[in-house]
Amino acid sequence: MATTKPLLRVHRKGSSVSPALSRGLHLLSVFADAPVWLSNSDIAGRTDLPAATVARLTKSLTGMGLLHYSSSRRRFRLAPGVVRLGYGARSETQIIEFIRPHLQEIADRFRVHTALAVLDGIEALHVEVCHSTATLVTLRLEAGSRVSIAGTPVGHALLACLEPAQRHSFMSDLARHHGADWDILSPQVEQGLAEIAGSGFTLSLGGWHPDIYAVAVPLKPSDQPAVMSLGCGAPRGQMSLPRLKELGQELVRLSTALASGRESA
Repeated sequence: MATTKPLLRVHRKGSSVSPALSRGLHLLSVFADAPVWLSNSDIAGRTDLPAATVARLTKSLTGMGLLHYSSSRRRFRLAPGVVRLGYGARSETQIIEFIRPHLQEIADRFRVHTALAVLDGIEALHVEVCHSTATLVTLRLEAGSRVSIAGTPVGHALLACLEPAQRHSFMSDLARHHGADWDILSPQVEQGLAEIAGSGFTLSLGGWHPDIYAVAVPLKPSDQPAVMSLGCGAPRGQMSLPRLKELGQELVRLSTALASGRESA
């Protein structure tokens, strides 16, 4: 069965960013401190990339709408696709800045780890994490950490944000990805979705990890298309079931306030 490592901070020394992705991003970054229009030779001169690689990348990035090519100038400039990405990043940053103090307040009051997660492929990506200042024993998840969608409360809460047709399609993708493990994971997902439909939050009493109690709620920010969830976790010995349910209710209140554009009282 596929597992995650929630108690360990993962240093991916053995893994690396896709070389093609890294080169593409490096190429785009050249335009930040350069004239508006750049030729392939200009870009090659500002990077360590071979001319043939630059030519392939600019062709691909143009096809993706991230670069615009002028046949009269025989040069490239950034395209509206990059602007859209910038607005998306700015919007997400604003949400994080708005939510952060609420997450920290809950983390301190309940002595837990709190997190804001977004859907990223078939994983939940933590874009903000707050730890309790009242205790040294919280989960070692940080911003940038990824966990399974199928096997975690934050993942189930993200699925709850999707429209039924989207969720059905996504579940099919998860089934293909997890293979034989899906027979075990599927009932957990269905239970999580049922709990959210009933109480607004879903619990994990050691199901994600034997030593962890966790709770999560879906979050749909007002006027935002983002698929997000709020989650909390704590070592099992530090959190009773009644307290965990109280925490879940607090997350529901916060999610409701954020979704309606109001700050939590």
